[in-house]
Amino acid sequence: MARHQPDAQPSTQSPASEADGVDMARQSTKQDTLEPVHTNPRQGADQPPPAQPSKLKQRWTKIGLDVPTIAVMFKGSLGPTIALAMYQSKAVATQYSTLGYLVAIMTVLSMPIMPRGKFIQNMTLLVLAVCLAAAVNLLALYSAVEARAHTTPPGQPLSGYNSSASAVLAIWLMVQVFGINTLKAAKPQFMFPAIVYSIFTIVSLTSGVQFATMTTVYSFMKRILEAFLTGFGLSTGVHFLVLPTSSRMIVFKEMTGYLMSLKSMLEAQTEYMASLENIDPVENARKQTEEAVAKSSKNSRRSNGHEPHVSPLTTPAALNLKGFLDNTLALQAKLQGDITPAKREFAIGKLESHDLTELWKLLRMVFIPIFGLTASIDILQRRAAEFDFCHEGATEAQRADQKNMLENIHFLMKELHRPFEEMTGSIAGAIMHVLLTLELVKPPKQKPGDEESRGEQSPAPGRVGFAEGFTREIGRFDELRRKTLNDWCGEHGIDLPQDFFETTFVKTSGVVLHEQDENLRERSQRQLFFALYLEYLLWRCGVAVLDLVLFADKRKAEGGLAKRKLIFPGSKTLYKWLKSVVGREDFNKGTSYMADMDSATAESIFLGKDFGRRRDPEHLPPQNVGERIGEAIRLIPKFFRSDDAAFGFRVVCATMSIGIVAFLEASQTWFLTNRLLWAMIMVAISMSPGAGQSTLNFVLRILGTVIAMVGSYIIWYIVDGHTAGALVFLWLWIFGAFYFVMKFPKMVIVAILSLVTAILIIGYELQVKKLGKAVSESNAQPAYPTYVLAPYRLATVTGGLFVAWVWTIFPYPVSESSMIREDLGATLYLLSNFYSIVHETVTARVQGTDGDERIKGTHAFNLNKARTAVFAKILLLLNNLKSNSAFSRFQIRVGGRFPIEAYQESVMSLSANHAADPMADNYSRIIQICERIAQNIALIGYASGTFSVNTHGADPSHWSNDFRRLLKSIGTTSHRVTSVLALMSSSITSGQPLPPYLEMPKPFNLSERLETIDPAMLGLQHAAEIEYSAFAVLQLCARNVTIDLEALRSSVQSLVGVTDFSFHAVSANEATSPDDSSVDSTDDKHKSA
Repeated sequence: MARHQPDAQPSTQSPASEADGVDMARQSTKQDTLEPVHTNPRQGADQPPPAQPSKLKQRWTKIGLDVPTIAVMFKGSLGPTIALAMYQSKAVATQYSTLGYLVAIMTVLSMPIMPRGKFIQNMTLLVLAVCLAAAVNLLALYSAVEARAHTTPPGQPLSGYNSSASAVLAIWLMVQVFGINTLKAAKPQFMFPAIVYSIFTIVSLTSGVQFATMTTVYSFMKRILEAFLTGFGLSTGVHFLVLPTSSRMIVFKEMTGYLMSLKSMLEAQTEYMASLENIDPVENARKQTEEAVAKSSKNSRRSNGHEPHVSPLTTPAALNLKGFLDNTLALQAKLQGDITPAKREFAIGKLESHDLTELWKLLRMVFIPIFGLTASIDILQRRAAEFDFCHEGATEAQRADQKNMLENIHFLMKELHRPFEEMTGSIAGAIMHVLLTLELVKPPKQKPGDEESRGEQSPAPGRVGFAEGFTREIGRFDELRRKTLNDWCGEHGIDLPQDFFETTFVKTSGVVLHEQDENLRERSQRQLFFALYLEYLLWRCGVAVLDLVLFADKRKAEGGLAKRKLIFPGSKTLYKWLKSVVGREDFNKGTSYMADMDSATAESIFLGKDFGRRRDPEHLPPQNVGERIGEAIRLIPKFFRSDDAAFGFRVVCATMSIGIVAFLEASQTWFLTNRLLWAMIMVAISMSPGAGQSTLNFVLRILGTVIAMVGSYIIWYIVDGHTAGALVFLWLWIFGAFYFVMKFPKMVIVAILSLVTAILIIGYELQVKKLGKAVSESNAQPAYPTYVLAPYRLATVTGGLFVAWVWTIFPYPVSESSMIREDLGATLYLLSNFYSIVHETVTARVQGTDGDERIKGTHAFNLNKARTAVFAKILLLLNNLKSNSAFSRFQIRVGGRFPIEAYQESVMSLSANHAADPMADNYSRIIQICERIAQNIALIGYASGTFSVNTHGADPSHWSNDFRRLLKSIGTTSHRVTSVLALMSSSITSGQPLPPYLEMPKPFNLSERLETIDPAMLGLQHAAEIEYSAFAVLQLCARNVTIDLEALRSSVQSLVGVTDFSFHAVSANEATSPDDSSVDSTDDKHKSA
């Protein structure tokens, strides 16, 4: 394993909320060896491949049971084991009596495996929640005792059933359950405090039906409060004393994996381009079809008889690249959420909080060009679809065009092979230099003579002078780029001198591209722009990595990495932390962004104060005191009709469906005897706002409880009920259960329920052995042997989960279908916002009014801050969309099925299983389109930085100044894109049809408009200018945006329709529907005047 700097040691803990990010980082790190990096990544390709590991080792690696994972499992299992072991002391058992099991449960729910910053925040909220619950419920029990005293007839005993006391407790229970679950829905950071508060309230108020005096109440409340706080104390001790971890450790581990993942993406990109050097599209498509048919025949039940879709230019290397992209995007979203807690921590280390901010900023600048390079897959697929290689009835002219296009791809990929290969190797070395300099990885072992064998080569990564050598490598790539341009011109019949792009003499302006054939000229220009697109992004990637190298060297030269020091977060950071605890941190008021209890890694997303805010057409803004008071009164009904309050009301109905049994005379004793208390607790824990997740989790939780019951039999009877043996095997059970908490964070509550069930069963049996049967039955619950108690627990938990599931889908389900639609509307809104920001950025840079983005308060600084924040939210929302769409298949179908294929772009050309799953054929339509639009908009903003006069220290050339003036005169972007995206967002969110005759943005033909003004401006003599390459990126990305917008409009229209005011004659035999006149597309109808 790699060794971090002292404050960034390899994370031996992977808490539930960080488990997926750390696992991805660890996998990315393992995919790359930390041996010395050579300039040529293919060096040594002729050597025999290393021996394959054994099948046992492969399976062990696949399970992911490595040392850090085992360490976290051990840490998580300690708390409940210590709690149950200490209960065997007579003093402890006497103190907690029949509530001792709550100590062990609280050690689980307080999650000691969280990193330090999140744990402190969570523990603070837990303690406050329990103290508040104790105070409120003490008041509730006092009012119940008083009600009992005032309604009991004189001479009658206070004990026994009392309807007034039961009614008072029922009302208190309903009010508290409603309030805490509404808060849980509105503020995800209160998830675990809300669960603990609910448990405290339910236990207190259902037990309170037996309390006749305040003496009993005080004794009970003291014991239950001590039990909760003791559990928190044990959890705190385990967290700080056993394998302590921090958010900084998690972040450094994820950053290491992130850099390795970026390196792997670059290498996969190079391999993908190499796979196209001699590709035969027809043969490649035939192989894909055969593989798809073979996979479909193996699973005939999932085959829908449709023809498998293939892409002639999709290779296994493309699939590999897409896999790395998905992993990197997920890790990017994870890092975005983990950076903030890491900056808030008090720590002992080397890199300070502002260093983390700067480092993350530089990492994002490396990500964008690599992200853009992967778009070459989509660009080439569009070209393949345009030429239709698999069309058997193609004419001779079409076949000639196909052959010419294929030859150009072969030539271009071969020409770019060497520059990309060398530059990728250099960037890999630079990434390793950053990791070594920042002490994020352990230096590789140097063999004797390694330094001498390097000769005149650049210094090895981690050595002094590496930055200068890497700068020379970037300059060498620029030379190879110019050579590629010369070769490309020669391939297209344009003879140029070898030093054409290097000489400073005035060049002829007559070098043009096939003026005689406009189509051929346009095609050649698109090929040139694609080559410049690839080279520019790789060059910008190298420059971004160089900035990262210089940052690492600077921090080392300044002594920032010399010794460890105490690191304090700034006052502004602490203020934001405190504000986020009680306020809303990047959180949208809609429930579709609520971090559901089974989505432990979900991050809340605040879309901005203007999103979802509507002007009231019935009320003007208040002008006087009376109107302001009226506006305040209107907030009350507004609160009760909110989605958060609706969820709280659902939980109240579900809780009281069981709880009413405890407050009725005929059933109160039966409720207490049969332990229905835990059915109510299961309702409070398991209520989920989505029907799909609730249906899936209902099944999983039942399964987890059954497994826990069987495990309890094994734990208890394998040692014949001996206390020491039962504790050892219970520890082993908890130890194994934390594996699922770690590896499946989406199902963390399922694992916790299984843990709690086993703790309840074994803990109760240990309690009976310690206290005796008489004391254990003092709370009206009979003592059963394990083989009877375990089915009782299963029955109560199953009943509670079933009631929770019913009230999630009744009276109407809040399903993943509606979540997908709402999230999609939010994504389109953010894309509209993102494009608007990029539009303003490009305009300011071209006009030279942007300023220096490194100076706080400048126009460029504010635009960059807004652009970065919105782009991060888009990536996070896209991840949420993919997650929710996966759950949508589990919801109950009533009526027509959910049009999932319309929401998701067909990725069958990039899926090895496209023929096996018909649903997957159309599984990502709109989601993938939105991802491509975000990708291209981000690249437009990124490439436009080349036109800023503040980007480069050197003065721009005369041609560069003329080029900027021309761009300023014609404009480079359009507000129409923003308008169309906003309209589609509104239609998707509200479910209303699109407006008629929606005018879509036309394809950007910036090159034609420039050449109309100055034909020599885009002449080949300027092709080596960096602004020329940046312009090529703008042209390609703008064109891709307009193409994707048209596809997006078609998909959205298929979902919501389009308003149609046309009149047309309908024959008597024509089948129509009531919807046809209002939402059908006018393009699909025959109109008559």
